[in-house]
Amino acid sequence: MDLFERQVRITVIQTLRDTGGAPSTSDIAGTLGAAESRVVAALRSLHTQHRLVLVPGTDRVMMAHPFSGIATDFVVTIGQRQWFANCVWDGLAILALLGDGTLATHSSATAAQRTRSSVVCTATRYRLAAGDTRGGNGAVRRARSRR
Repeated sequence: MDLFERQVRITVIQTLRDTGGAPSTSDIAGTLGAAESRVVAALRSLHTQHRLVLVPGTDRVMMAHPFSGIATDFVVTIGQRQWFANCVWDGLAILALLGDGTLATHSSATAAQRTRSSVVCTATRYRLAAGDTRGGNGAVRRARSRR
């Protein structure tokens, strides 16, 4: 990763952190005072290096860990702000990075049997709030609220 690619990656992550959404190539170019074609080349290189992921067939950022640039089933809420995470672990990482809040998850894959759970993060501990969670084998476990 060269210096410009590092600057592009930092801009992407800072924008995701600050706005909850991924910046466009023109936004990145404007922020860095660079040609949009140079930004596109840097994003593609970062994608090839597995430092971020682009939406297939586009130059739009899909994810830069721990943030998702697209809507997902993992929503982190802190105060009035929200971010999408790529998975539960990324959601917990966002909470660890940004502060106390909640991570709500649901599965749209089983619309008839909607599954929802949430994690509340405080400065000292995580707590799984009441709700159903699905294990890796598809079994349903009842999560209990703990204090």
